Amino acid sequence: MKGIVGFGLPTIGIGLGALISDIPTAMTLILVPTIFTNIAQVLATGSIASVFKKTRAFLFGAVILIPLGLWVVVIVPAFPFDRLLGMLILVYSLVSLSGFNPVLQSKNSPILGLTFGLLNSVLTGMTGSMTVPGVMYLRSLQLSRDDLLCAMGILFLISTLAIGVSLWWLDLATQELSMLSVMMCVPVAIGVWVGMRVRSILSEERFEQVFLYAFALLGAYLVIFGG
Repeated sequence: MKGIVGFGLPTIGIGLGALISDIPTAMTLILVPTIFTNIAQVLATGSIASVFKKTRAFLFGAVILIPLGLWVVVIVPAFPFDRLLGMLILVYSLVSLSGFNPVLQSKNSPILGLTFGLLNSVLTGMTGSMTVPGVMYLRSLQLSRDDLLCAMGILFLISTLAIGVSLWWLDLATQELSMLSVMMCVPVAIGVWVGMRVRSILSEERFEQVFLYAFALLGAYLVIFGG
């Protein structure tokens, strides 16, 4: 998915991981490959300085409360966070499929950006998903395609780094899981290469639509059958 449409690695990885393990474990396993793929995405697209200037309030809010979200997972382990993750996946998929894409006025974007960022950071800490409402907010800024990909890459990168620091701070990451995360770079790299090959023979629009329907089914499964 990452190779074809440029996003979805952490959310899909954690969503699938939540089917067989707890969310903090799934977060740890996907950390290293997510960091490397998003560094590559940021360097390959858009103007980093320009994108950061337009989104800095949102990006600040998007990381500041991630430790709080993870702390909630620790102190309320009985809460069905996998169902919350499923709901976020489902909302994102259905909103994207509907074509809903509001446009924000630039004069309001710093205040709204910080607000959306803070909400995004709490939900990221709880579920590992960085897409809702983050990607929807970034899309509303009407950035160019390259700048949007760059902004998403920056969001995913700094959020992943914040998750990693928070996991170690809360003693949720182990050396064994971290080594497994490094090993996960191999299948992820293969998957990205395959995705890029598929992108060359399948239109991005058609695949994204199929992907979003599959994404919605995954979200629905987590909502219905989550713990």
